[in-house]
Amino acid sequence: MSRRMKKSNIIILSLIAFSGIGCSNYLDTEPSTEISGEKMETAEGLEVALNGIYSSMYNRIDFVTANTHQCFGNEAVTLAAELMGEDMVQTAKGPGWFWHDYAYENRERYASKIWRCYFTWKYFYELINNANGILDHETTASGDSTEIENIMGQAYAIRAFSYFMLIQSFQQTYVGHETSPGVPVYTSTTTASSGYKGRGTVQETYDRITEDLKESLNLLKKCGITQDHISHLDYYAASLLKARVALVMNDWETALSAANDAMDKPSCSLLTRSEATVVKGTYSSSGWTTGATPFNSTSSPDVMWGAEIISSQSRAYASFFSQMDACTNVYYAAETPKCISNWLYAQIPDSDIRKGWWNGDIGIPASEWGYGANINYNQHKFQWKDQKALTGDYIFMRLEEGYLIKAEALCRLHKYPESRIAIAELGTRRDTNYASRLSLMTNSDEQSFGSVGTPKTLMDEILLQRRIELWGETGRIFDIQRLRHSWTRSWTINGEESNHTDLLTKYAEYQAF
Repeated sequence: MSRRMKKSNIIILSLIAFSGIGCSNYLDTEPSTEISGEKMETAEGLEVALNGIYSSMYNRIDFVTANTHQCFGNEAVTLAAELMGEDMVQTAKGPGWFWHDYAYENRERYASKIWRCYFTWKYFYELINNANGILDHETTASGDSTEIENIMGQAYAIRAFSYFMLIQSFQQTYVGHETSPGVPVYTSTTTASSGYKGRGTVQETYDRITEDLKESLNLLKKCGITQDHISHLDYYAASLLKARVALVMNDWETALSAANDAMDKPSCSLLTRSEATVVKGTYSSSGWTTGATPFNSTSSPDVMWGAEIISSQSRAYASFFSQMDACTNVYYAAETPKCISNWLYAQIPDSDIRKGWWNGDIGIPASEWGYGANINYNQHKFQWKDQKALTGDYIFMRLEEGYLIKAEALCRLHKYPESRIAIAELGTRRDTNYASRLSLMTNSDEQSFGSVGTPKTLMDEILLQRRIELWGETGRIFDIQRLRHSWTRSWTINGEESNHTDLLTKYAEYQAF
């Protein structure tokens, strides 16, 4: 098999396993009939409906009749996509949550209504249907016109976000697959009696996404209303979403322009070295202690969009932090710690504050570990904000992503000096020796390796910084797809073998080095 063929097949493997699709008719399902019962003829009613959509982004677990504790809105889909790559390790099967994503076993379960594929599909189509319910009243609702424009701008952005997550989850990447089957596109509310729509094409799905973002940004800018709450999408968060989409479409000019727009958000700033410092929680057989991290609070200065979780809204077991914080009496994470790959950890110099986001080699490999956070390479980036109340905010977008997209787009456009400035803005806030590191990279937009290797080019460095900074936040498998590069979970570093507990050897023909 040629190297080019290996690259293609490994991308196909990742997609099909995540989407769990085998036959297109399983994707031609009817949309959700669930929609807010609130009267939406007025701006006030539309606002209530909009808030209901945002609530479901962290609070909906009832789309499946079993396995509900691994289904908690946006973060559940992102975590599954993260575990399907090579940078996050699930140490053990434990109660089973997310193990089937990590081990690529959902591909055998794609027709079941109790697993990831069904949840992802039904969840995002509910968001779409409820956004459509709002947009159906765009020209008829009564009330303050600027308020209505703001609500409609957010609804368009929610619909774009949902279709973007669906098309990434259920089809290969945009470039080279424009005429491949996409996902059904609905632009008005539907019920169980509305009938079915076919999948259309990838191009048609992205056309809908880009048109929705255009409408959203026009309305959000025109209304002039600032973000009412961090849970609401505003002009700047919608701009960062536009930059994400443009990155997948390889539209570098648009990615650059949209990232710049996002980065203009007032009162939003990159985390300083001090603010990015994580204090690790502790674990012992006698108890747990809470650490400190900026990644559990929407009050962190770099947060652009997220969900503030108060005690009455906490779903302790069905939550992101129950799956991540192993220093807790919620046993999910303690039985299945989420760790950084030992290769990626080795790329972080001691002068980089992010080295403290994870354990290093503390002498307790998976073979000797029993329970809790005391295991090599365990993560501490995501910890409960209040361990006793079992609360922690969900962060959907941070300003740092804008700088990473800007740096990549500039590099793709061969604007190397500007690209170096953009990546240095982030790197120097993390690593006291970053300028020296960056000086070693040659000006090139070539990605010289996929999963493991020695960074040589500016593009290598930008993508590596993305993997470190956004670990656990954006879904690594989505980057693997869009970059169309070979990847693997198998390596040896200075005599230390990969710490992955599933090397995907059942797909040995697709492994690439």
